Amino acid sequence: MPAVYAIDLIAKRDKKIKMDRSIVKGWNVHYQTLEEVEEAARAKKQKEEEEARKEAEKEAGHRTSEGSDGKSQKDAYNAKTGSYSGHYGKKPVQDEGQKQQIDSILNEKPEPFEFAMSALAAQNSNG
Repeated sequence: MPAVYAIDLIAKRDKKIKMDRSIVKGWNVHYQTLEEVEEAARAKKQKEEEEARKEAEKEAGHRTSEGSDGKSQKDAYNAKTGSYSGHYGKKPVQDEGQKQQIDSILNEKPEPFEFAMSALAAQNSNG
């Protein structure tokens, strides 16, 4: 561990020496004029207004995309996965092949499945 501490001190010393030896050159310094400052403020304000307008349009689009259950796409967004997967698995499966595959998976080990389902039922009835 002392080696890491010594490296840090050397790095700090080198940085201090470099800063002490540096000279600010006049041609590297740029003073902003009042016009430049006002232009930057105007551009920033315009950009914020544009972002607010886009956000308002986006919110209006979310309101129109609400489903029959009243949940919007915003509610369905999963930030962890970065996708709209909030309503995944809430609609019944229509494909017969998928139904058979689901049943075969769930019936492979019925005891753990039944235990998990009974634990969920008990938790829901208590909570």
